[in-house]
Amino acid sequence: MGIQLAVQFILGEGLGEKETQANVLSMGDEQGNDGVSEDTLRMTMDAYVAPVLFSIPLLVGATGNALVIYVVARFSEMRTVTNYYIVNLAITDLSFLLCCVPFSAANYALPSWIFGRVLCKLINYLMQVTTQATCITLCIMSVDRFCAIVYPLRSLRFRRKRVAVIVNAITWLVSFLTAIPVCIFHDLTRFNWYGFRTYCRPAWPSKAWEDGYMIFTIAFTYVLPLIICSVTCSLVVKRLHSRFRRSESRPQHHEVQTRRITRMVVGVVIVFLVCWLPNHVINIDSGPFQMVALFLIYCNCALNPFIYTLIGENFRNCLKQIVSRTSSNSSSQSTKLSHPGFGFRKSNESAKDLKNIDASPNDRIGPDPPVAPKESTVL
Repeated sequence: MGIQLAVQFILGEGLGEKETQANVLSMGDEQGNDGVSEDTLRMTMDAYVAPVLFSIPLLVGATGNALVIYVVARFSEMRTVTNYYIVNLAITDLSFLLCCVPFSAANYALPSWIFGRVLCKLINYLMQVTTQATCITLCIMSVDRFCAIVYPLRSLRFRRKRVAVIVNAITWLVSFLTAIPVCIFHDLTRFNWYGFRTYCRPAWPSKAWEDGYMIFTIAFTYVLPLIICSVTCSLVVKRLHSRFRRSESRPQHHEVQTRRITRMVVGVVIVFLVCWLPNHVINIDSGPFQMVALFLIYCNCALNPFIYTLIGENFRNCLKQIVSRTSSNSSSQSTKLSHPGFGFRKSNESAKDLKNIDASPNDRIGPDPPVAPKESTVL
């Protein structure tokens, strides 16, 4: 269950070592040729379906989350408290996809774990770390929205960029420390499953250790975020609804932006809870449901950038600027190639203009000068 269940098939995790060996041996004795053929056919299909299926959220999520990080780093007006937490969430999503999806797809396609003992420990550890960091960040974002809406004046004392950076650092520190048991107790194990195969799985010193860490993982990565996010988001929605009913005139731009941020945070939380729910309520070993549960988890990491784009007006404006400048630079390069005699003189003039940028910051070169977003307080 929890992260252990989410990556159970990925890294060959399961029951205790003695129980697993007994099940494997008994299964091999009981199955005839029909059973072997059926299992072989299913594993062959999974070997082709899983890598293709998992590559979709990997490519989409890696591109989207990288764009989120770039936009906030590129545009100074996007460096707000809320966006700092969003960047941290994008980093956790990107790290989880890069650490988890390739090895998940390889485990479906390959009969054994071929990446060695070091990666066995490291990949499990990083998956646990990134997932815990994601859950903590979601809770922080929900509490931050609650403070900004319910206590707008009091929260100004601690809703600062420096505080957001410190909180993000503490989030990673806690995640790295609490995930250490995963790194210590994961190791390579060989089983006889239609031939000897190597699996990367936890080897807990006792049943109490296994049960205790499993309970901690479930509580820390789903139950606690579910409670915190549900309570805070409900209170925020209630406060905004009452404020809207009291307002007789048309809502001001600031109010509209505040509601937009709140919808974005609530949307991210809901997507997380929905995508991770199958991992906690179905039997992760039950055939195709296992692949579906993993696919939904990966989709969670890929969907967040779309939520930012659909709801965040400023983020859309910044993306338009990036696309516009990229297309303008491409057309400029093509013009230089088609008219080489003028390209050298134009580049010299641009070099002269570059010297005057500091003296006249509003005079930007290029056919498409950047335009600041309408509101610089939200994403």
